Amino acid sequence: MVTKGWPPVNFPAGFSPLAKSGTGWSACWLTAILLLLLVYPRHSLWSAEISVSASLQPATTNVGEPVQLHVTINGSQRVAEIPSVRIEGAQVQYIGQATQMRLVNTELSVSLTHRYLVSPGRVGELEVPSVEVTVDGRKYQTEPVKLKVLDAGQEPGAAPQAMPFAEIQLPRHFAYVGEAVPVDVRLGVPSDTRWRIERMPEFETDAFTKTAFQQPQQRQENRQGRDFDVCSFRTVMTAIKSGKVPLGPLTFNIQMAAPKKRNNNAANPLGAILDGFPFDNQPAAFQQRSVVLAEQRVDIRELPPEGKPASFRGAVGRFHFNVTPSQSKVKAGEPLTLTLQIEGEGNFGRIEDPPMLQADGWRVYPAEVSFVKSEESGFRGTKTFRIAMVSEQAQTETPKFEFASFDPETGKYQVQTSVANPLLVEGGKRPEPEKVPEPKPAPPPPKPAPKPVEKPVLSEDFSPTKQEPPFWRSPAWFWGLQGMLALSLLSGATALYVRSVRAKQGPGRALQQLARKLQDELARQTDKAPFLQQAVRIAQLQAAARAGQPEAAIDAEDVIKALLLSAAQADEVRWLFEADAAARFSGTHSTNPIKENDRLRVQETLKFLA
Repeated sequence: MVTKGWPPVNFPAGFSPLAKSGTGWSACWLTAILLLLLVYPRHSLWSAEISVSASLQPATTNVGEPVQLHVTINGSQRVAEIPSVRIEGAQVQYIGQATQMRLVNTELSVSLTHRYLVSPGRVGELEVPSVEVTVDGRKYQTEPVKLKVLDAGQEPGAAPQAMPFAEIQLPRHFAYVGEAVPVDVRLGVPSDTRWRIERMPEFETDAFTKTAFQQPQQRQENRQGRDFDVCSFRTVMTAIKSGKVPLGPLTFNIQMAAPKKRNNNAANPLGAILDGFPFDNQPAAFQQRSVVLAEQRVDIRELPPEGKPASFRGAVGRFHFNVTPSQSKVKAGEPLTLTLQIEGEGNFGRIEDPPMLQADGWRVYPAEVSFVKSEESGFRGTKTFRIAMVSEQAQTETPKFEFASFDPETGKYQVQTSVANPLLVEGGKRPEPEKVPEPKPAPPPPKPAPKPVEKPVLSEDFSPTKQEPPFWRSPAWFWGLQGMLALSLLSGATALYVRSVRAKQGPGRALQQLARKLQDELARQTDKAPFLQQAVRIAQLQAAARAGQPEAAIDAEDVIKALLLSAAQADEVRWLFEADAAARFSGTHSTNPIKENDRLRVQETLKFLA
């Protein structure tokens, strides 16, 4: 607020302009003073020396509570511009100016005061630097002043309040590339302070991959005689490059509220009443605080090349490996399922399915993978691989698997090999389908016997005698023989026709009708596994109708032999049976849709099978 007016006039002791004696002299004095003020306002009476000063009112405050800064110019009112004031750690706002004039022993003094509102943002001692003031073209500077800022709610002269802190805890002072490292970041706030965190913190680093912070776990700790609420934020970080890599900084943005000050104004008659509950120590408004965890350097080492096994695939940690078969005996052609479990702590996200030793004689399908966490961060848990396989030759035991890992505690590689369990494979290759005997051709007609040579007979009668021809040269015998041959051929053809008709009207015809029905329904099937399974059954039905074998006993080779397929057609049939087995035995989901190119390929295969 700017105040202007006449300066106070100080008269000598005993002087009274209204006294009965000397009334004329009093009027003269007043007239002279007014003339001096009007005639020489800017020379005679304002010729005092110019000085500038700065002061704080009060000089001690609490964080967030503003004080006033006064910059006073004595001896002049002619200031070119408002002085600029900047204070590190505080906000400064100009709120106005005030002018004051005084007459002391016939000397008139003039002063101009610029007022600022200073709001400190941190605890400690703040310095108000020298303020530069320009008067009549000359520059003057104030002396620096200090502002003592206490914590919110702290009384002047009381012990300093405990400050929040942030720290980080690592299991070791070094780590390996690819190692999953549990990191515990802690934030401590004095227990007698109400506070809340605005949002979860985030590390500023490009040398690690990390999981999101878990929900904090809170407990109380006593440090140097003070109680703190300590919150632990847990995450798992994996180094992606070696060297002295930075970790941090990390900033916690929190809101803090401290109790209000007590009412110590003894002059206030209500002070004793307002000091009691509920007026005492009521929480003030929350104020933002930033607690910074400084950057640290972590030693990240490369995995040693010495002793690295060929089966190592990047697993770093401490693990236990176990393999369990689903059954101890299987039928020929049926899948055997092995469950591979890796349990422990480490980088489960980089663990792949362990390799199988001596895979000859086994057809292995893609594994079904699952992971069960033992804690929220995923640093501990169990990873499971379920692998289906079909034996292609006689087997007496399950295959072995090898799992290699690197133990960061010992700095060495470890290799774990599963045991081979006894296995009984029942049955072998199914018998070849019986071939239908082809009908034997009818025997050729017998050739006529050679005509005997007649010997001449001596007789007395030399006249020629008429001889009778043999019976097989007679027309009746010839045509009778031809009729018998035609009748036998007709009987054989009739028998073959009846047999084929009976075959069409028997189980083979029913199987072909079922195959055509399933092929019509195949167009409405969209899921991959049911589509391939139905297509394979259609091929089995077509082959069973021709070969006379049971439908379930037909495999790809049986279809090829029964339908007399070409080499290209045989490859398509083998692909169809392989795709069906992969869809049924692998870990992929059966609800995946069939691809359009696979659908067209299957339909083309079923066409030439029909």
